[in-house]
Amino acid sequence: MSVYRSTKGFTLIELLVVIAIIGILVGLLLPAVQTARGASRRIACTSNLKQMALAANAYDSIHRRLPIGFLGPWDANGNGLNDVAEAPPWQFDFSNIGMLPVLLSFIEESGTQDKLNPLLLRQHSRKYPGQNYFGHWAAGKSTKEAASTQPSVFLCPSALLGPYDICIDTTFTYETADGIQVEIRGRREKDYGRSNYVGVSGKAGNTPSEKQYAGLFVNRIPRSLRHARDGTSNTLLFGENAGVITWLGAEGWPVLNGLGDTPSRTKPLFTSLHPGVVMFATADGAVRGLTFDIDQDTLNNLAGMADGQLVK
Repeated sequence: MSVYRSTKGFTLIELLVVIAIIGILVGLLLPAVQTARGASRRIACTSNLKQMALAANAYDSIHRRLPIGFLGPWDANGNGLNDVAEAPPWQFDFSNIGMLPVLLSFIEESGTQDKLNPLLLRQHSRKYPGQNYFGHWAAGKSTKEAASTQPSVFLCPSALLGPYDICIDTTFTYETADGIQVEIRGRREKDYGRSNYVGVSGKAGNTPSEKQYAGLFVNRIPRSLRHARDGTSNTLLFGENAGVITWLGAEGWPVLNGLGDTPSRTKPLFTSLHPGVVMFATADGAVRGLTFDIDQDTLNNLAGMADGQLVK
């Protein structure tokens, strides 16, 4: 006796309809998922900047000043050039270190800081008699090894690392008869830890023609939060930079070229891959996003610590 079983399945048209519905649902959900991911990355970035700003505030509370923005070139008399530099070449008897290494112990990275040669971290605004001043940080074995460590707080999750040939470790703003100059140099080694955050040096550092817009992190000048006479909530401290920069050499950067989403080694600017904004920490520890199209005068005022212009 034969038994009849129905083997009816989906028709081709029904299958296409189901696929079309799934495609529509995916199309509706994908932007929401991408938005959620972007928001999550921005929250993580905000947290990183806040930790760095609070570390700088803690350092200021203990030492009565902030870390020097750049342990960079000296003048002929052994004083910091104060961003009033002779044109390169300079004597390379300076450590070429920014403010981040001395903040490591405040962000639970004491082990990394302990590996750094303390002589390279001396917060000197002038040369002291009888002391030897070494050259670039990469010349020391233990410091160079420590430089390969990657503190997670220095990385923005939105700053995806693409192909690169230079890891920036020098950004020095100075002034000559030809105007404001920004020297950007780097290293070809690719195993160094990076930072997507740099200090803010003002509109153009401490250069003579733009001194009124000088920021908190400049070459060889120790600043403190009390120098932020515009108010700590009106003074930028750290900002995003999506470029490939060593955390040892992440110094104070100028804002004179504005904001954007494309890093450049010839036109230094603060950059971010967050849609439309670059994240900044102010000197009071707050974090805010500034839009790419922010008015340049407004940005200059925020970067300056005592220009007398308050931004609401």
